[in-house]
Amino acid sequence: MDIFLQKALRFYFITDDQAPALTPAAQVTIALQAGATMVQYRNKSFTLEAFEEAAAIRSLCRKRFIPLIVNDNILLAKAVAADGVHLGQEDASPAIARRILGPEAIIGVSVHHPDELQTTDLSSCNYIGTGPVFGTATKADAQEVRGLANLAAVARMSPLPVVAIGGINPSNARSCFAHGAAGIAVISAITKSPNPAASAREMGRVCGCLTSF
Repeated sequence: MDIFLQKALRFYFITDDQAPALTPAAQVTIALQAGATMVQYRNKSFTLEAFEEAAAIRSLCRKRFIPLIVNDNILLAKAVAADGVHLGQEDASPAIARRILGPEAIIGVSVHHPDELQTTDLSSCNYIGTGPVFGTATKADAQEVRGLANLAAVARMSPLPVVAIGGINPSNARSCFAHGAAGIAVISAITKSPNPAASAREMGRVCGCLTSF
């Protein structure tokens, strides 16, 4: 595994456009201060009015030399000069993303189970995301919980590093690493926490990205 990518995937924060009290930019600020190593801008209801929000998050990440990934939207990733894009099984193909974003872009794809891994063309990808490992309420259309055994099976079969997603918090993150994950993706454990900053710092410590509070 590429050393840069291995480090970048470790503590992968995803913004939450449904968070009750924090804007995406505020979420990213908290996550970066806690040692987040990669940020994904996720806004399923994105309109052009939110472009400045995405651009501001890009600036926050750039100041700390942290890669910014855009969820689903290849053209938005291009427009804000993001470092890459993450695509679902129903989104545009990674090959198209590679053509648009170039050879240096970081391209991730969601793979939910080993059978799907076998039918997914990974030739244009840098990493895969798999889950939900645990139950999650973040995504209204979330798939069934896959569990740690599924994570281990995908990680064992995958030629690319695997990021675990779905219901991950400071108390269960270590089990994901123990089952082969190169990194963990975190959303509601921070954005819906009563104390987002404290939860983010705890996650950073668990991931080995923050050595002290």
